[in-house]
Amino acid sequence: MTEVAAASALSTDTPASSRFAWRLAPLAVAVGSLGLYAVALGHRSLSTDEAASLEQARGSWTAVLSTIVHDNPVQASHLVLLRLAQSFDDSEMASRAPSVIAVALAAGLLVILGTLFLGRIGGLVAGVAFALNAGVFEAARVARPTALGLLGIVLATLIFVIALERGGGWRWWPYAAVAAVLPLTHPLAASVLAAHGVTLIVQHNRRDLRAAGIALVTGIAGAAILLGWMANDRLDAVDTARRLDLAELAHGVTRALGWNPILGVAAVAGIVLLFRAPASRTWGTLVTGLIAAPLVAILLAAVVVPVYVTPLVLSAPGLALAAGAVAPVLAQSRGLVWAGLAAMLMWSAVVVSVRVTREPAEDWRAVAVAVRQVRGPRETVVVLPERSRAAFSYYAPYVALSGSARGDGAWIAVVASSPEVAISSARPVVRTPTYALLRQFRYGSDLRLQHWVRP
Repeated sequence: MTEVAAASALSTDTPASSRFAWRLAPLAVAVGSLGLYAVALGHRSLSTDEAASLEQARGSWTAVLSTIVHDNPVQASHLVLLRLAQSFDDSEMASRAPSVIAVALAAGLLVILGTLFLGRIGGLVAGVAFALNAGVFEAARVARPTALGLLGIVLATLIFVIALERGGGWRWWPYAAVAAVLPLTHPLAASVLAAHGVTLIVQHNRRDLRAAGIALVTGIAGAAILLGWMANDRLDAVDTARRLDLAELAHGVTRALGWNPILGVAAVAGIVLLFRAPASRTWGTLVTGLIAAPLVAILLAAVVVPVYVTPLVLSAPGLALAAGAVAPVLAQSRGLVWAGLAAMLMWSAVVVSVRVTREPAEDWRAVAVAVRQVRGPRETVVVLPERSRAAFSYYAPYVALSGSARGDGAWIAVVASSPEVAISSARPVVRTPTYALLRQFRYGSDLRLQHWVRP
């Protein structure tokens, strides 16, 4: 028996009285994650991206489906869930609830996935490491499709591993169905199908190979059709993403790690351990692929178009599984397991606390309150860029917005990286020297409110 396999077997050799508790571990992690993510869920105002998604999810089901088909297939599942949430409530908390639930489910399912090939302790450590990853925490608390992508990756991989381990041709068809629609959760989530394919090639057990191959090819073909549809829709879209550079890439990778170097060290150690044991190299290939696939996909896409690095957090399930692979090896010395887990959790708790309390990038709620209080009767309100109008209107629906400064003055809300960029962005709509900038206020790291008046 190999080192990893022996440790995994030891971790599962528990008294009958504790088996029930272990079976509750996935539920406990999911419920604990749900409670953690739901704390102060509506504390921050909606961002430009969140408000834009909410705007597209408003209206009748026919209108929302038409928007998905013609304008935004990339966020198909996300917009459907937002429309369902708005059927109950239009608050920030309700709009973000689908993301919270999706990531909590992913955390619980990851415990099951990890248990299948890492043992109970390894699965539990993987689920907890994922749930307390600060990057995952942030993805769970915003109304964006990344959370669904995380759930899609974990679910598809779980079904893949079950079919691979237990055999039976019929088990591959649920996998084919889930794989085919994986891009609907998030386009980058489909990258893990490559990891599944490589794992299928290198695994030594060739039973049901024909059924597995057909299911994988079917899933990839369906995913390719959806990705082609999404890519074609994006050809004429105005994209605000920047060209990828090393600093941006580093930011995306550190987000996937939850800004936690202990998780990074544990993940590297786990991958080494998985590849050291011949019987677990299949799982080493799978875990490595889950980590690398989103990164490779981003790098390839960056050759053609500007890309966002925030979705690199989709590597988090693979990183958590890699960290969990260390735990079974240390199972004989449970003190080391708990000490390592405690260190990782303490660091995660600190990072999560810092991220929760830090200044928001855009505080549209505060801007809306300020404008309602200080705007004069003959002053206009302008929001730049135009796609940010939905965020302002969410909090000030009765304030009419203008496309340019008119009257005695104008209050201009600008999303910009610096005061200088904000002023430069506002000049085309204020027609200087007709208007002069009197004051500029800061409402978040990327949001400024300017007061322009006639000299």
